[in-house]
Amino acid sequence: MSEHAEVVVVGGGIMGVSVAHALTQLGVRDVVVLERRTLAAGASGKTGALLRQHYTNVPEATLARISLEIFQHWAEYIGGDCGFQQTGMIVTVSTSGADAVNIEKMHRVAAMHQRVGIRTHIVSPEELRGLQPFVITDDIAAAAWEPDSGVVDAVAATRSMAEAAARGGARIRDGVEVTAIRVVGDRVFGVDTSDGPVDAPSVVVAAGSWSVPLLAAVGVVVPIEALRVQVAVLNRPFSMPATGTMSYVDTAAGFFCRNWGPNRTLAGVGGGEFHDVVEPDDYDERIDPAFGPAVKRAMSIRMPAMADATVLYGHAGIYDMTPDTHPVLGAAPGVAGLLLALGFSGAGFKKGPAIGRCLAEGIVHGRSQSVDLTPFRLERFEDDSWRRPWSEDEYSFSTDFGHRF
Repeated sequence: MSEHAEVVVVGGGIMGVSVAHALTQLGVRDVVVLERRTLAAGASGKTGALLRQHYTNVPEATLARISLEIFQHWAEYIGGDCGFQQTGMIVTVSTSGADAVNIEKMHRVAAMHQRVGIRTHIVSPEELRGLQPFVITDDIAAAAWEPDSGVVDAVAATRSMAEAAARGGARIRDGVEVTAIRVVGDRVFGVDTSDGPVDAPSVVVAAGSWSVPLLAAVGVVVPIEALRVQVAVLNRPFSMPATGTMSYVDTAAGFFCRNWGPNRTLAGVGGGEFHDVVEPDDYDERIDPAFGPAVKRAMSIRMPAMADATVLYGHAGIYDMTPDTHPVLGAAPGVAGLLLALGFSGAGFKKGPAIGRCLAEGIVHGRSQSVDLTPFRLERFEDDSWRRPWSEDEYSFSTDFGHRF
C-alpha cells in the first residue's frame, strides 16, 4: 500500500528540513522528508557554515540576512541549539589595477546592505589591522566587515531543524532512497522509494547533485555539475590567538576560513587544481597531499604566522554548480506540484532557513512572500539571460572561488 503525504521533501540537508519546518509553521503538517543516508550526509555536513551576508545582489543578500536572524535567535525561532558563534566576518576583493573599480562597488554594496537591514562597514587597511592585529593588508585598499555575522555547527543546525519539523508533525525518514519521481500527465503524483511509494500532490527536490538524474527522468533538465571541493583543519601556531579570529572570505588572497575550536582553523582555497568535476557517488572524500600546503600559502598572504600552522586533517565534499553559480529555486517548468531547491554552488547553507520559508510560502500561498524568487527560476537557462550579472556592482575576482557574490 502507498504511503500518503501532502508534501514530500527529497533530501535531508538544511534545505529539505527547513522547507519541512516552515511548512509545519504554516499549518501543513502532513509532510515527509526522505533522506537516503543520514541527515546532513551531503553538502550540509561538509560545509564550513560561514554565515556571510555579503552579496552584491538584493535577493541573495536578503535571504542571507533573514537566515542570519534565525541562526542568531535559534532557540526562539526553531528551538534547540545550532552552535551559532558571532565571530564577525571579513570579506575582501582585489582592489588593484583593473580591479580598482571594486572599491567603489564595495561602497555601493554596503549601502545596499544597509537598505536591506545588514550591518556592513567598509574598513581601511589600518582599521582592519586594528580589528585583527595579526593580518597584513598591503594588497588591498578596503575590506567589508560584518560585525553580526558568524558561524554555526552545520550538522547540529540541520538536526535541530529536523527535530523542530518533527515536533510540528513532519515525518523525518533517513535511510530511505527516492528512486523516482512519479508524474501523471503534467502533474507530480508522488515518489517511489526504497521503502515503497509515497503519494503526494507536492514534491520538493532538495538533494543537490543527486537531484539531477531524478529530475531528468521526468523531463526536467537542470544544468548542474558536481564539483569536488576540499577543506582542511589547521592547528594555529602559538603566535596566533587561541580564539577571537574572525571568519574570512578573502577572495584577494584566495582563501576562506573560520574558527574550528580553540587554536584550530578550518580553511579552504579558491578553485583551480583543487576544484574537480566528479560523479557524486564516486569521488575521493580525502584531501589531496598538496592541499594542506596550498591552504597555508594562501592564508599566509593575509596572516603570515599561518605559514607555520600544522595540517591536522581534512575532507572533500561536493558543490552542486550551476552555470551562473546562483541557485535554482521554485516551480519546475512543465510539472505542476514539483518544486526545486538546488544548485547552491557552495554558498547555500547560510541561506537555508530563509529559502525553506520562501518555498513553503510558495506551496501554501502560491508565491513566496518573504523574498521574490523569480530571479532563481530554472527557465533563465533557456536563453542567454543567465549570463548577465545580477547586479551592476558584481565584483571582478583575482582568484577563482567557484561562485559569484
